[in-house]
Amino acid sequence: MRDIVILFVHVIVMLSRLCGHGGIRSVVAESVLLKQQLLILNRSRRRAPNLRASDRFVAGLCSLFINPSRLRCSAIVLKTSTLLNLHKTLKNRKYRLLFSCKLRRKSGPKGPSQELIDATVETKRRNPSWGCPRTAQQLALAFGVSLDKDFVRRVLARHFRSNPDSCGPSWLTLFGHMKDSLWSLDLFRCESLTLRTHWILVVIDQYSRRIIGFSAHAGTVDGLALCRMSRRAVAGY
Repeated sequence: MRDIVILFVHVIVMLSRLCGHGGIRSVVAESVLLKQQLLILNRSRRRAPNLRASDRFVAGLCSLFINPSRLRCSAIVLKTSTLLNLHKTLKNRKYRLLFSCKLRRKSGPKGPSQELIDATVETKRRNPSWGCPRTAQQLALAFGVSLDKDFVRRVLARHFRSNPDSCGPSWLTLFGHMKDSLWSLDLFRCESLTLRTHWILVVIDQYSRRIIGFSAHAGTVDGLALCRMSRRAVAGY
């Protein structure tokens, strides 16, 4: 019944437009413009099709006969991929503004000296339980240079190789024996249509690859919010 009422109202509006001054020309021009836009969109191209001279001529000619109030409603046709690409561009722009370096630093030396690299590797070898922040702090105190944990992490990732411990099983062996009792957690973020950040937590069983549960949180995730997300994700298990 609702569809019939909407169709009846549409017919009345169309008849009123046809009976008005220049109504027939406006309806015909709007139909021609819509058909031209569909032909442009159906061209086999992966990106947005370029408008030809004939396309611009037909669009300009039809706009002369269309009511200005209707021209704004009929002159915009977008594909779903166009909206998704626009959203992706805005999301990348948002992340670039939030997380990119704001200050332009002057170009420094090509890299750390070999003595500093050797000292970093030797410190890690003698103290395997130290993390990157503590290693950087001890090197800064010993050599009087300004270091951070990122520098230590890059040096160790390139120049340090830990000796394999043969006193016990490896992590892969442990995972192999416990594969039917392990859950994997994945925390990632996505952007809504209004570029609002949402964090998604997914819990998956390692053995059966079955999704145990998932939860979402809007805004910044702290320790309390992460605990709530974890409880909601495994609440039905």
